[in-house]
Amino acid sequence: MQLIRHRPAAPLDRYVQCLWWSRRDEPQGYCEHILPSGGVQLLFALHETPIVCWPGSPSKRRIEWSDSLVHGPQWNYYIAGPKPRGPIVGVAFRPGAAGAVLGLPMAELADHHVSLSTLWGESGRELHERLMAARDPIDVFSVLEQDLCARIQRLFLMHPVIAHALSTCSTTGSAVRVAEIQREAGYSPRHFIALFRAAVGLTPKHYYRIQRFNGVLRLLASRDGRNLAEIAALGGFADQAHFTREFRELAGITPTQYRPGGFDRPLHHRATDLLR
Repeated sequence: MQLIRHRPAAPLDRYVQCLWWSRRDEPQGYCEHILPSGGVQLLFALHETPIVCWPGSPSKRRIEWSDSLVHGPQWNYYIAGPKPRGPIVGVAFRPGAAGAVLGLPMAELADHHVSLSTLWGESGRELHERLMAARDPIDVFSVLEQDLCARIQRLFLMHPVIAHALSTCSTTGSAVRVAEIQREAGYSPRHFIALFRAAVGLTPKHYYRIQRFNGVLRLLASRDGRNLAEIAALGGFADQAHFTREFRELAGITPTQYRPGGFDRPLHHRATDLLR
């Protein structure tokens, strides 16, 4: 699989962590659990073969898409079906910044997977057509960067208090520090949580819970020789049992079942069974 990442120029770089383009020369014949990051992804399939996913578990509604899809901020994992050959391009938004580009509060997209045409109508379909017509990844990035930059809306810019909370709090998810920022800002807990959910799509407590989980995923994916008890302690879990419960709830598997796509792909767990 080929993968190219591109960091957009200012001012889009304040909202988008990276643009990426990948191409599979052969289909991927297995499913993946895509583990939560707390962020938002926008994907464009630059081929004609439908892609499927299942929110949370295969018992939920099957989603099939073939043009574009927004993966809103997830409370736990979702299942991505076998991937066809061909190119795909993606947008990884910075935490709390997607609303200013997509044009709505992220609380409305939490735990949802929505076609871009549902959000943008005909202009979403036209953007997909322009990307399909682009000659190479450089042209794809240029088309996408120009379009997204033109869509930035001040109405949905992140509140400064939330930007401060996201930049100040550690990725271990210190609830104490979040509470301190809320008190320093002079907002009630309810108002602070509402502002946070509008920008990020999740509550502060759950967002930093996911960040702590992401930290232990990186440790597990690095395969540096630490055992589960050591990783649980480093992650701030009360004990290994607490760690395992958290892992099962957020990933749908136990830590011993976890098979990352690689040290650089800790949020992709390779599942053994195909889903129909």
